[in-house]
Amino acid sequence: MNQAMKVKPAIKKRSVDCVIVRRKGRLYVINKKNPRFKQRQG
Repeated sequence: MNQAMKVKPAIKKRSVDCVIVRRKGRLYVINKKNPRFKQRQG
């Protein structure tokens, strides 16, 4: 099951486990426990 990443104008933490990471000038939200919460900005 491949969960698509949400691309948003503004990203927010949706749970305590969410981690905001900056890679290659983009903002990412990654969540090991709940991969549904993956987000990307930029």
